[in-house]
Amino acid sequence: MTQNHSSQSVDRKTPEISVVIPVLDEGDTVRQVYQGLRDTFGSDCEIIFVDDGSRDSTRDELVGLLAEDPALRLIAFHRNHGKSEALGAGFRRARGRLVATLDGDLQDDPAELPRLVEKLEQGYDLVVGWRRKRKDDLFKIYGSRIFNNLAGRLGGVRLHDINCGMKVFRRGVLEDLLLTGGFHRFLPLQAHWKGYRVSEQEIEHKHREHGYTKYTRTKGFRGLLDLFVIIFLMRFEGRPGRFFVGLGAVCATAGFGVSAYIAAIRFIDGNIQSKYPLMALGLGLLVFGFQIFTLGLFGELLSYHFRSVRSVEPVVIEYSHPEDAAGESSGVGESAETGEPGTT
Repeated sequence: MTQNHSSQSVDRKTPEISVVIPVLDEGDTVRQVYQGLRDTFGSDCEIIFVDDGSRDSTRDELVGLLAEDPALRLIAFHRNHGKSEALGAGFRRARGRLVATLDGDLQDDPAELPRLVEKLEQGYDLVVGWRRKRKDDLFKIYGSRIFNNLAGRLGGVRLHDINCGMKVFRRGVLEDLLLTGGFHRFLPLQAHWKGYRVSEQEIEHKHREHGYTKYTRTKGFRGLLDLFVIIFLMRFEGRPGRFFVGLGAVCATAGFGVSAYIAAIRFIDGNIQSKYPLMALGLGLLVFGFQIFTLGLFGELLSYHFRSVRSVEPVVIEYSHPEDAAGESSGVGESAETGEPGTT
């Protein structure tokens, strides 16, 4: 394996835009996606493909493209880690003034990206595509409408297509966003909560002609769960355990009050024969409140611990062009990484 070095023959000036493209089993379309970006932006575009553990010809197609274009960047996971991890790996390596995301299935045309860039330059920090006339099955269309409506109401920013794969960011925005399992769906919501200016731009959407959709009913349900989780995390950012501490304190206080009331009746009347259900409620609230309170303290401890530890990405393979590999005269090289953030 060969390692990347700073003295490379490829021009490493800061590109105007970096486009991160996570792909999974898209061997029939990656070359067309690449060509579409080159036709649209020319050489002033850093193209970063992240192969999320494909099992078809995707890896071979991308390695072939890399042999033709030294400026192309290719990152690959040994197995499937999910779109959030794939995007994160690409974002950490993107060098452009602007950073864009694009799906590799060709349903979103690369030629639409300049429209989002133009919208961004009107004073926004993040622009997401709006597939107003979606060319998907009815389940995906109506499921997406319900999801976007709910996310907009709970998240405080009304967007028609929050999870559209085509987005453009200013570089500084990415450093402020949480990108872990499943949370790639909510990048516009996170940016809004952080105080960035978010907008959308209508784009053309096409029928899928190759491959298969990665969206399933199970993923739709998980997306709803992720929505509630990230709203909770954002509202209690840095102090998630305090929610449970407060809830536990309220329940324990209520349980103590009910128990005190039962004790007073026992002291005054001499019996509580008709109050056993109420007594059970009071004791239950006391126990439940104490447990939730303890859970909250434990959550605060974990939160403190993870804030003090660096996050580590999955181990990846980063491919390099022969001209970039010092000491190598032929063949496409692979750069094995340790998994530490920022390693290139």
